This record gives sequence, C-alpha cells and structure tokens, in this order.
Amino acid sequence: MFPQIFSVALAASLLSPVVLATLPFGHYGGEGTVLFLNGFHFVSGHSDWEISANHHCVILSEDMLQCAVYNTATTPARLAGIEYIITTKAFETLDFEERQLWHSHVYEITSGYLIEPNLPASVDHTIMGDVLIGTYGKTFHTWRYDQQNSSIPMGVPELVMGYTGDDQITPDFVTKRDELFGVNTTEIRESRADIQVPPVLEGADSWKYGFVLSLGLVNETTSTDFPLVK
Repeated sequence: MFPQIFSVALAASLLSPVVLATLPFGHYGGEGTVLFLNGFHFVSGHSDWEISANHHCVILSEDMLQCAVYNTATTPARLAGIEYIITTKAFETLDFEERQLWHSHVYEITSGYLIEPNLPASVDHTIMGDVLIGTYGKTFHTWRYDQQNSSIPMGVPELVMGYTGDDQITPDFVTKRDELFGVNTTEIRESRADIQVPPVLEGADSWKYGFVLSLGLVNETTSTDFPLVK
C-alpha cells in the first residue's frame, strides 16, 4: 500500500529539489526519505511530558514505514528515537501483548495535530486520508524526556504514546508548534473533516486502560568466554 500511494502523491512535491531546497535545516532526513511529519508524543505514564517530534520516514515494505524521530527544541536537532508505522492489516496480526506497545493515529490526523509542513493541502489530504488514517505506531525515545537537557542521552529508552482526544494536550504547546512551522492546527482539522475514520482496533493505546509501560535494565551473570572460531 505505502509505495504506490506515496509515489503518486509525493513524486512532484516532497521529492522535488525545489521543495527540498526551501526546507529549513533539520527538516529533512537522509536518502530515501519520502515523508516528513511533525506530531506530538507523551511519555507512557507521564501525560504532562509533552513532546513535539519531527519524523523522517522511509518505506520498508508494503505495510511498514520506519521513521527517525528528532526533537524541535535544539539546533542541531537531537535524534530522539524511532517510530515504526504499520497498516491495519499488519496490526491485526499482532497478539495483545505486542499491541499494547502501539498507538493509533486516527485522532492525531483528524485533530490536525499530525502535520506535513510545506506540502500542498491536496497532497496532505491524500496522504492523511488514504495512507495514514488507519495506521498504528510504536515509538521509543532514546533521548529521555527527563534527561532532555543532558549533553548526552542518559538512561534507558522510554515508550511514548499518541493523543486520542481533545483536552489532552496543553493548548500553548500546540500554538508554539504552529508558530514554528507557520501552520494553523484548527484550519488543518477543518480541512480533514471529510476523512473517513476507521475504528481503532482493540489493544492499541494501552495507556487508556491505565497501563504504564516502561523499560529497565536487567543485570544477569553469565560466562565472559567467546566460542573458539573453527
């Protein structure tokens, strides 16, 4: 699904050298990037830890995108983590233990929180409505929120989630993002009002059930010998 739609919607816009030349430094990723997104994350178990994240995405398969995630608060931008985005078809194959690590994108899209800076509105509508609306993301940040002012990334990675309803994020945080990219979230929301919304599959957005998912170091003792090379 991903390759066909992106090739049509983006060939004459995002991949154009003219467009790339107009993007500010840090707003485009490495070779093979077909999609640049900005959206909001919050850390699992910490709804007040709000993050504005730039995503530089490449196509891995028919059902998966891989996105390098950078912050928007430093220059040069820090590599904050990675997000894997999969289709509904792929999500349906996951067991419920795995599903709890993934968040839905329905509200992120219909709310206007997830944006594609510098793309024409018609292209935005196609990608959001035909490609991303039914997808799910699994995102880990390696530059922890509670260590965001550290000069090096400290601690273990943390799972972050996506918003699913109004009044979950600080309005001023959205306004600052809009000012940074020269967009208007309210207008974007209105332009996407006709997008058909699929149901969110059971198991996603586990934070809504009160689950807090976090990582930790596990220290074990084992042999330090290496097998002999034959």
